[in-house]
Amino acid sequence: RFVKKTRKIRDHANKLGIYLCHEIHPGTGAMSADDFNMLVDICDGDKCLAVNADPSHCWEGESWETRFTKVGSRIYACHVKNFVIRPGLPLRFMEPAWPKRAMQFVDIPSGDLNMVRYVELLINVGYPKRYCEVMRRKTAPLVVEAESAYRDLDATSANGIQYVRDHLC
Repeated sequence: RFVKKTRKIRDHANKLGIYLCHEIHPGTGAMSADDFNMLVDICDGDKCLAVNADPSHCWEGESWETRFTKVGSRIYACHVKNFVIRPGLPLRFMEPAWPKRAMQFVDIPSGDLNMVRYVELLINVGYPKRYCEVMRRKTAPLVVEAESAYRDLDATSANGIQYVRDHLC
């Protein structure tokens, strides 16, 4: 079904020389690296199928390092975003109030992820080189995606940009 449903858009993307970056995410076509690689396989290795790396969605058993090592050659975009898991609460329960959920997005420096190591992995799998070649740029962006159950989003965004500038470049 995926092959048939995406054929036209993949053909058009290939004609234009663009990449379709999937964010491996719960509830999507690919919820793990293995899922994504299966989609690539059933599409005969289609070059346009790519990944937007976001480590903040690796909270159900697959670590971000495992995920992005497996799909590293297809990372053409990335987010810098962090989270925490509150112990003792189910990850998927129907709680409309973000502060009461088990998994919470947080400002970049206070989360569970080692963001410096994440950026090192992106370098090791070739993301900056690949991005710069495709986009004809000298640098590759680290895109801050700011969400927080508690902090003002403008403050979270400013904090994220400052953190990237001071610690990840």
